[in-house]
Amino acid sequence: MNDNVNYHSPQRTVNYQRRSVSVGESSLQTCLDDGFEICGENQTTKYALNIEQLDENDYICAPLPRSNNQPTAKTCWRARSAFAPSPKSNFGPKGTLKKVQNNDQLIQRLHWISPPYNILIIRKPGPQTMPEFRELILKLLKRRLNVYIEISEHMHLPFATDIELKEHAERCHAFDHENDFFKIDLIICMGGDGTLLHVSNIFQKSCPPVLSFSMGSLGFLTPFDFKHHEKILNEVVSGNVAVLLRTRLKCSIVKGLKRQSLSAASLLSTSSDDTTNEETNKHTNKDDKISHLALNEVVIDRGPNSYLSNLDLYINDRFITKVQGDGLIVSTPTGSTAYAMAAGSSMVHPNVPAMVICPICPHSLSFRPIVVPAGIELKVKVSEETRLTAWLSVDGRNRHELHQQDCVHITTSVYPVPSICRFDQLGDWFESLADILHWNLRKSQGRLDGSHSPQHDVQLHEDQTKKSSSTETTSSST
Repeated sequence: MNDNVNYHSPQRTVNYQRRSVSVGESSLQTCLDDGFEICGENQTTKYALNIEQLDENDYICAPLPRSNNQPTAKTCWRARSAFAPSPKSNFGPKGTLKKVQNNDQLIQRLHWISPPYNILIIRKPGPQTMPEFRELILKLLKRRLNVYIEISEHMHLPFATDIELKEHAERCHAFDHENDFFKIDLIICMGGDGTLLHVSNIFQKSCPPVLSFSMGSLGFLTPFDFKHHEKILNEVVSGNVAVLLRTRLKCSIVKGLKRQSLSAASLLSTSSDDTTNEETNKHTNKDDKISHLALNEVVIDRGPNSYLSNLDLYINDRFITKVQGDGLIVSTPTGSTAYAMAAGSSMVHPNVPAMVICPICPHSLSFRPIVVPAGIELKVKVSEETRLTAWLSVDGRNRHELHQQDCVHITTSVYPVPSICRFDQLGDWFESLADILHWNLRKSQGRLDGSHSPQHDVQLHEDQTKKSSSTETTSSST
């Protein structure tokens, strides 16, 4: 064989929808294009670097003094941190975290600056929870606490005919979303997971501690039983409870440049005087950027359209891939056991600082869900090649239509939802996996000798007693 012979084959020009510049080249090229000097570091002299902040995410290192006519420091842009932003440690006007060693999240405890006084109760709509709802209101009012309920609930409660409610009616208030937002010390949920999502939708910034009673259909996020509510309330008011900080995603919708210019021009052409111009400008500014906080997930899908969604995915302003399918789910660890789990993603513990990116029915065999650090910034852009519009929803609500060149920026919010735990952060999650989702439920394997373990005999006896009791009830009913 002659080593000098070159065998040429025709090159295939296939667009694999990958980024054109590697991660290392992008940051280096940025430094070179901006005219920064990249020089060697002086190993003999130690200097304190002066850090200057240019904006929220970018820092630049000031150059150090020269030694032997050579610069001793390099100046370049700092990459975004992969760590999640530190969450706010104040939850409402009186809730905070008790100081623990090493800031261990698994032993975080609730601490009250002063005893809670204003309690907001939100229940699942319907007559099923009304008796417990009335009972809880009366017990809190008898403790001489201020109780806030939603306006619709306040209108339907019989304050005029119920003697007990009428006696304490002056401390039961209708909750005003604008004026009473910063008064609430504690939130009590009576319902399922959707009730907790409703609370997250109401408190779009700092959220007070949330005590959730399971009175809904699923109850994965609601660990407490209402039968023991008096004991639970005493422990919560004293502050002797564990708390889990459920991270949320901040979702910002930014319209494309063409749509911004067209909408501004149309609105300005229709306006006749200066006052209407100011109103239209305010209107366009509100529409140009819309923000929501998501406890479960942000979903961008094709909605009622029959064509595939065509989305461009960026991470920290770097193009990653093109999404062609029914849509894309960006989930929190809390939402990883919701829609993302149904779409095939992994379940992530809520204490893990991460975001889950999960495609919905992708038209590709190799597009699998991934878990990324919580400190990055995602950008989902409606591609220019899309045939129809896309639709965005936050926690199954707040639906918005996205047109070509519209962008959705998704980051980790600094405002978590502090959920009060029944046991601790680990115990509640694994108990919900086993009891609610029946995780890894399987008939146990038998021994080689054919005998059964004592646990198997006990389980068999329990199953037989259940069957006998059920047959007795059916026979008695007939």
